[in-house]
Amino acid sequence: MAENKNKKVTLKDVSKAAGLSLITVSRALRQPETVHEKTREKVQKTIEEIGYIPNLTARSLVSQRSDMIGVVVPILASSLFADFAQGISHILEPRKQQMLLAVSDWSPKKEEEAVRTFIARQADAIIVTGFSHTDATRKLLANFSGPVVEAWNLNKQVTDSVVGFDNYAAAVDMTRYLIDRGYEDIVMVGGHSEHNDQAADRTRGVMDTLRAAGRSVDESTVIEFENPATIDAGVNLMKNLMARKKRPDALFFLAELPAQGAMLWCQSNGVSVPDEVAIAGFGDLSMSSLLPVPLTTVQIRGRAIGLQSAQLVIDRLDGEVTEPAIHDIGYRLQIRQST
Repeated sequence: MAENKNKKVTLKDVSKAAGLSLITVSRALRQPETVHEKTREKVQKTIEEIGYIPNLTARSLVSQRSDMIGVVVPILASSLFADFAQGISHILEPRKQQMLLAVSDWSPKKEEEAVRTFIARQADAIIVTGFSHTDATRKLLANFSGPVVEAWNLNKQVTDSVVGFDNYAAAVDMTRYLIDRGYEDIVMVGGHSEHNDQAADRTRGVMDTLRAAGRSVDESTVIEFENPATIDAGVNLMKNLMARKKRPDALFFLAELPAQGAMLWCQSNGVSVPDEVAIAGFGDLSMSSLLPVPLTTVQIRGRAIGLQSAQLVIDRLDGEVTEPAIHDIGYRLQIRQST
């Protein structure tokens, strides 16, 4: 009779194959310190040979812990969010915690679906990006029994804990810098801010600062591109901006990849940066400092946000921190030759 490949290997199968009692095998897995080393090695070798996988769901019913942390990011195309996820993984891996990663594509509805799935899967904690949630997501997070971290921005109305930086203040500081450098016609280039509180705060920071300096703000001052932000988006926008009858003398991109695309377009088309137009970005991706004209930008530490978010979750789960917390990772202007 052919072997049933769909048959699930059980602990009894391990016991039989190893020639050990079921109790001994169980102890070797759950209380290894109570079993002789050679016996543990025999059990482990048998598990590898017959392909036994412990039932973590059953174990979590006993321990009340699934050892899974749900994480939602808007995109992975940007290395900033990849660094964020890597930082989380760096903290979770030594603790044998698994990261369940979902990508929302800046869609609050997709984020809601991910959060529902995490809760249904008995996740121990949830880390989300920003504060642009559906009402249903807010209720789910508020009623969730484990730690919740909202990352990448600061906000007075939080669900539980926050790890991020002040997007509004960062945009204000860069805009003030460009004004102080003497640039007269500053254009802000950003992605759609709907469902993106970080982009909305950055846009508000730029516009408030320009108005405070007595600058006019109209439809020619604020240019939006479709999300996600890409190098190609910067290339295409730069063509149009440089074709204006009155060219801007400074561009502030609220995302880094389009700023890099704009820099490359200028290099390919003989437009001198910063003599003809200054360009600033937001994010400080690794290539920005390596461009022929290094890019002025707002430096964000995505990995640090991930590290702090995961460490906060672990500390909360271990009872070392019992109260919600707000961690401001900060930012800094990275001034280079492009401005």
